[in-house]
Amino acid sequence: MLGKVLKYDLKALCRYLVPLYAVIFGLGVMTKLLSFFEKVSIINIILGLMIVALVFAVTFSFVLTGIFNIKHYLDNLFKDEGYLTHTLPLKKGTLLLSKVLSNFITIVITFLVVIISLLIAFYQKDLFNDIIDLFNLDFGGLEFYKFMIYMMVYGLISYLTTVLMVYASISIGYSKNSNKLVSSVVWALIFYFGIEFLYLGLLAVVMVINPSFMASLETESFLMIDLLNFFTIFMVFTCLLGLGFYYISYRFMDKKLNLE
Repeated sequence: MLGKVLKYDLKALCRYLVPLYAVIFGLGVMTKLLSFFEKVSIINIILGLMIVALVFAVTFSFVLTGIFNIKHYLDNLFKDEGYLTHTLPLKKGTLLLSKVLSNFITIVITFLVVIISLLIAFYQKDLFNDIIDLFNLDFGGLEFYKFMIYMMVYGLISYLTTVLMVYASISIGYSKNSNKLVSSVVWALIFYFGIEFLYLGLLAVVMVINPSFMASLETESFLMIDLLNFFTIFMVFTCLLGLGFYYISYRFMDKKLNLE
């Protein structure tokens, strides 16, 4: 049943994401076509505006993907559509897991769409050779591509944890009898500032355990692997936070569901 629910969630999200992807692709193609006539003054001005629009669309595409997923979570589970959703012979965990998986899938697709669009817009001869050379560069004792892979994984985990935080806030807020949306926003703020406080506390603990780490960042002997080990602690902590928010969402949806 998870596959069927996931298929429905992805289909529902496509209503918002396909137009977004079409805009990004269109801007990429138009930027490339206009680049062939960049020596014409008026075309060059339009090209500049097109590049700005492409950068803007690319930058906000990830934010919009998250917003669309959160909107679907709210509409499908806690508003009018929720009356039908919760009558299905499905466990609450299945519904929640489907939302998380659809979020993961759509953010990966958004990333691929962005990369392809940027390649279309700015492709030049030997571009791939330059990219390969860049990825093979030594970056503080570590190949650059390994660093990029690590940061993308960390970014994905942080993104999903943030969305799960909003899911948990909505689940708590909509368990109330009134002011559901306001309560959700309040809980989101509480969670946000609470997380920031926990991160600062974790940083303080790390610095107490390894006080020489920050000093090593300014020395020539600094190795990138040391920084990645440092970030790994925060990555594991972020994963734990995400699991905590997942449990909160499941618990409130299973035990304290209160539809509008």
